[in-house]
Amino acid sequence: MAQCEGKTKKGDRCKRESRTGTLFCNIHMDQEQRARTQRTEEWDRDAIVKAAIGFALVGAIFLLRFRR
Repeated sequence: MAQCEGKTKKGDRCKRESRTGTLFCNIHMDQEQRARTQRTEEWDRDAIVKAAIGFALVGAIFLLRFRR
């Protein structure tokens, strides 16, 4: 059996054995479900908007600073 791929609350890798046919142990089944949905989930619009605003601010600062 393989080691569980789950993460503990401290951020360390779980030391338990995974269940048969999966990468996670019984305790970290919720992490398995989240991993599946993250792979199939559409783009996170909030993250894209925040990144776009960040790039726009950096671009504006760059233009204002080197415009002289």
